[in-house]
Amino acid sequence: MSRKIDLEEVSRITKIRPTLLKYLESDDYSQLPSSTVAKGFIRNYSEFLGLNPDHTQAIFRRDFIENEQGQIVPRGIVDPINRRTIWTPRTTVLAGVITIFIIFGGYLFYQYKKLTGPPTLRIDYPSDRVQVTEPNLEISGSTDPEATLSVNGQLVILESGGMFIFRVPLQPGENVITLIATGKSGKTSSLARYIYLTTSQPNP
Repeated sequence: MSRKIDLEEVSRITKIRPTLLKYLESDDYSQLPSSTVAKGFIRNYSEFLGLNPDHTQAIFRRDFIENEQGQIVPRGIVDPINRRTIWTPRTTVLAGVITIFIIFGGYLFYQYKKLTGPPTLRIDYPSDRVQVTEPNLEISGSTDPEATLSVNGQLVILESGGMFIFRVPLQPGENVITLIATGKSGKTSSLARYIYLTTSQPNP
């Protein structure tokens, strides 16, 4: 809408204030109160200029849209000034503090459970209910480094990190090997392995 005419005369005929006519001339629709008002002004001004109001309104609808704040903005452009940002630097700091507290709280809870609960105990070898032919069986696994470990009532010295490896003698037939780990709290964890020793028969 670039036709050069006297805006005062146009204002008198169209009943549109000169200031608003300037906004229409410069396509600055953000200064208008709403898209409904803008469409009405565009229709009146187009009719005054001898333009097809349906055509000019179609161009307006194609290029502009009313945002959530009621302002008219170019279609496809988000207004960053009026849109509240959910994630802010303050939110980042708060999230960091909460994360630290969660990690620290989890560490304290883990230490509390470790001090007051039974120790961990794992046997890596052998599996349960296996048959062997050797009279001495090697057993390996791990427990808490500060726990005390006994095997069938005999104390076993732990290696670094709570690892253990030892050999036990077997009797022909079924052997029950019981491991008991005792923590500082006095609580215990126990595991058992049932091992079957088979002896080869001599050839006649």
